[in-house]
Amino acid sequence: MKLMVIFVFFLSSFLGLSFAKSTYNLSDLQVLAKENNFKEFFDHALDIRPSERLDAWKEMVSKMADLMTQSTIEKENIGKSEFRYIEQLFSWPHLKTDDVFKQRRQEIGLKYLKSCFKTKLECWKDLRSFWEADKNDADLAIKLAELILPIEPKKIPLWSLVGPALKSPLSEFYCQKEFVQDSIFGKLEIDYIRLDKKGDFLKKIDEALHPDCLIALNKRSLELFYSPKKTEDRELSFQILEAQGKADSELRDLFYSIYLLEKPSKGDLFNLSWNRLMELSKNEERRSRVLVKLKKLDPLPDEVFASSDISKKKAIMNHFKLHFPEYLTFYVDQCLSFYEGSQVFKNGNPTIRCQQLMNTDSVSQIIEKHKILKFKKTQNF
Repeated sequence: MKLMVIFVFFLSSFLGLSFAKSTYNLSDLQVLAKENNFKEFFDHALDIRPSERLDAWKEMVSKMADLMTQSTIEKENIGKSEFRYIEQLFSWPHLKTDDVFKQRRQEIGLKYLKSCFKTKLECWKDLRSFWEADKNDADLAIKLAELILPIEPKKIPLWSLVGPALKSPLSEFYCQKEFVQDSIFGKLEIDYIRLDKKGDFLKKIDEALHPDCLIALNKRSLELFYSPKKTEDRELSFQILEAQGKADSELRDLFYSIYLLEKPSKGDLFNLSWNRLMELSKNEERRSRVLVKLKKLDPLPDEVFASSDISKKKAIMNHFKLHFPEYLTFYVDQCLSFYEGSQVFKNGNPTIRCQQLMNTDSVSQIIEKHKILKFKKTQNF
């Protein structure tokens, strides 16, 4: 009996509370809208039954959202609670498709996140939820990528933001940005390294980028080919162009010659380069065109001269002696001009590994003896 009394008591209390909770009608919302009472308005806007959320309701919600977000944007600092409140409203179907609210929501979110990351690095969760709520917006993705660019360590990979944006028709615009191009090269570098012998690099490029992005990519590839930030950039740049059929015969002649002089490793690429140099030895005109372009590189490719693999180093030196002696002659002459001080080089020594070359065993079989003696004299001062 006592249990029954207790049950009835709690049931009546629950029902009492339920009935005590008031619901608002459209007229109530209209009053709140006139008063610009944003908080109470949005707390009760969904009291209106879905079947009754018609044009009048939608217009009122859009107007109040417009006024509230405008007021929020004007604040010097936007707090986490305000940010999350806007995010909650963005889940409403009507506001999710409201272009004005969507734009204001982005402004508020970006302003909040920018301020948040200035004072602490615990904002990744908010950034992730902000991005995932509207992952189809390419412009927002690029803005978020720019925001986290200087932040280390990154808990969200840059490519996860940049990548989807580069599949959009607006990719041509985004691909003009240097940090986007760096991100593309980072992604394609990983794809290229993981590529097996039967792999199709062109397929990887097509999967990563919209066709309109290729114009900027190919332009940057040529720039990095001639002025790489690291040796591997030259090979990657060439392979990007080669995969698309954008590498002509002259570029191939140049790349395969450079490849042997930098960090050649055994494999198909080494064999192609080795055989290409033999082809050049039979055509003085082609060799001359390559030499003209090699002379413009600063510093000159020469990493192989410092290789710890002595047999590979000697084999390549001999190969150049037999098939492209003009390059060795030019390289050594530039080396002597630098160490003798007979020529000024604006970027310093263009022959960084010249000393290793000159100190190689059997160098006298590759370089003229009088030049070796001249070099040794410069090292005695």
